[in-house]
Amino acid sequence: MIYDHDSHSISYLDRIADQNQQLIDFPRGNMVANKDWSNVATAPIRICDCAWLGFDAVVLKGVTIGEGAIVGARAVVTKDVPPWTIAAGNPARVVKEIPLELRRQE
Repeated sequence: MIYDHDSHSISYLDRIADQNQQLIDFPRGNMVANKDWSNVATAPIRICDCAWLGFDAVVLKGVTIGEGAIVGARAVVTKDVPPWTIAAGNPARVVKEIPLELRRQE
């Protein structure tokens, strides 16, 4: 899962407005068709070449997964993962560096 946003505002008034709009939109089949995204924090995600995300990993807004990095299964990535490292856990943290001989050679 890759989320480049917080889904909801931190303001409870904005969240109430979202929920009310969802009740209107739900019968039409799209609960976020008319969502007000202007009050939701967003930041781009960057996944570099040769990176690999394990099963069910979650990458949150503003994160860069470095070149050749590996993210373990079910990890929750809240901060950048440096190139050629392995990150795992919740929150994800670097647990190992990938040896030089296993990295892409230019």
